[in-house]
Amino acid sequence: MKIWIKHATVVTMDDSERILYNANVYIIDKHISAVSTDIDHNFIADQIIDARQNVIMPGLINTHSHIPMVLLRNHANDVNLEDWLYKHIFPVETKLSAKDIYHGTRLGILEMISTGTTTFVDMYFHVEEIAKATKELKMRAYLGIGITKDSLERNLSQTKELFNYYKNDDLINIIVAPHAVYTNDESDLIQAGKLAKELGSLETIHLNESWNEVNNSMEKYNTTPLLEAYKTGNLTSKTIVAHAVHLNDEEIKLIQEVGCSLAHNPCSNLKLSSGIMEVHKLLSKGINVTLGTDGAASNNNLDMFEEMKFASLLQKGVFGQPDMLNAWDTLKMATVNGAKALHRENELGKIKAGYLADLIMVNLNNLNHTPRANIIDSLVYSTSGSDVMMTMINGEILYQYHEFKLADKQSVINMANYIYNKITNKE
Repeated sequence: MKIWIKHATVVTMDDSERILYNANVYIIDKHISAVSTDIDHNFIADQIIDARQNVIMPGLINTHSHIPMVLLRNHANDVNLEDWLYKHIFPVETKLSAKDIYHGTRLGILEMISTGTTTFVDMYFHVEEIAKATKELKMRAYLGIGITKDSLERNLSQTKELFNYYKNDDLINIIVAPHAVYTNDESDLIQAGKLAKELGSLETIHLNESWNEVNNSMEKYNTTPLLEAYKTGNLTSKTIVAHAVHLNDEEIKLIQEVGCSLAHNPCSNLKLSSGIMEVHKLLSKGINVTLGTDGAASNNNLDMFEEMKFASLLQKGVFGQPDMLNAWDTLKMATVNGAKALHRENELGKIKAGYLADLIMVNLNNLNHTPRANIIDSLVYSTSGSDVMMTMINGEILYQYHEFKLADKQSVINMANYIYNKITNKE
């Protein structure tokens, strides 16, 4: 399939920060073949997309999520992390069936692709159902079973089985995902770290999200969650640490040395009053900080454009300097930095020849983008997910002009409402 996108404003996200105007993006099958302001008269397109008044940019990379938790959106609000988990979320999650997880994933994926996300990193349970739904809807994903001490052996064996099943898949990648230090014993974490090393896979884990978590770890292990993760072999260059809100100087130095990536989740951290990551400080030390939404139950949506705006404004407002975390650096967190965390920086995160054709089209001809003073600022400070007009993954258009290509939106909504009513006894 050959696709020619013409008359586009192209935000390349390359190192020179180039923006191309009235430009052309040429796509052959799964890859971008060329990006140019010149017209290639020898390119015979199967489909032509007129992108005038629109930005073409890399698809957004959500590096921390629990996608099926869209089923629990607005189920529990205005409580802290520990109460939210133990009093509200964990009890109702026991009522979710494998099929419920499948349908919840479908809802989450439609929300993501309609708001510009093309790749997500996820940790949950019944990952075989998440993978099935993701594969059917043709999204790119890194999926991990949330490993906990209660189901350790099953979690480890299923992770290995799914890893081998999907190891040659274009879109589905299985990763090792110990849930957290507080839901595992030290021996459990050691086994998870060994499995990640054995498989050579990426790994993700919740660490240092709240002061309660840090203090409890100090009582149990006489060390912080992040240092315990390092001790047990779960902090490497292939680890994506979710949250990392509360870090001391020793931990920051270790992160620099190890080369792991951090997933900042500003909306979730605010909503659960967990704290605020010092993103500006970490970026200044060369640490790869990315962006995630967390689950919709603690956000309460999966809109990465909203996440970008919150991330940038928080640094300015809380730490008192208006130039902290500017729009360009924030946009990098959701694209280039995300690709680096996945070790796919030569394939994802840029509009560049040879890269995978994971891209989105954002409408600039809206009231909220007028006047068009600065494209990058507009994308971070003025854009919402509803401005996305087209989402392409692996060279295939999955969403265009508010229409989904592979699913019926209303039937997905109806099923999600049915499941929520069922698990909360509201049928």
